[in-house]
Amino acid sequence: MWEAVAGFASAIIAAIGLMVAWRRSRETALRTGEVLSWSQQVISAMQRLNLICQGHASIDPEMERDALRQIYFETSVLAEQGRLFFRNAAAGDHGADKPEAYRGRRPEILDQILVAHAIAGTFTAADKERRARMCCVAHDAARRFVTLAQKEVGRSRTVSAETSKGGTGTNLDILLAEVAPERLA
Repeated sequence: MWEAVAGFASAIIAAIGLMVAWRRSRETALRTGEVLSWSQQVISAMQRLNLICQGHASIDPEMERDALRQIYFETSVLAEQGRLFFRNAAAGDHGADKPEAYRGRRPEILDQILVAHAIAGTFTAADKERRARMCCVAHDAARRFVTLAQKEVGRSRTVSAETSKGGTGTNLDILLAEVAPERLA
C-alpha cells in the first residue's frame, strides 16, 4: 500500500514540476518576444536619428525638426518602457531619494536610448562641430544598443548556417558594375 502511495505522490510531484517548468519556459519566451518587439522600436528611432546625422538625403529643415522632435519623444517613452525589462543596478545609496524603479544605476542598454534622446533634443540648436560629434556618439550608441539587445534576446547565433556566413560587402559602385548588360535590355 505504501508503495502505491509513494508512486502516486511521485507522479503528482513530477506533474507539478513539469507544470512549473512549462510555465517558466512560457514566461521566458513571452519576455523575450516583448523585449524583441521593444528593441525593434528602439532601433527604428535610433536609426532614423543616424540617417538624419548622415545627411545624405536632402531633408527639408522643417521635416528634420519634426523627425527629431518625434525621435525625442519616442526615445523618452522607450527608455521608460525599458525599465519594465531592465532594473537599475544597486549602487550604494545612489538615488536613494528616488522611487524604487529609479534607485541605483540605470542599465547600459537604457543609457544608449537616453543618449539618442539627448541628441534628438539638442541637435537642431547645435553648431556644425557639435553636430558632427553628436552624430559619432549617436552612431556608437545605436551599435552598442543593438549589441546589448542581441545578447538579451539570445540572437547571438543564427539558426541557419547560411545566414551566419560573412557577407561580401555593400559597395554600391562595385555592385552596379557587376550588373550584366543583358539584364539592362
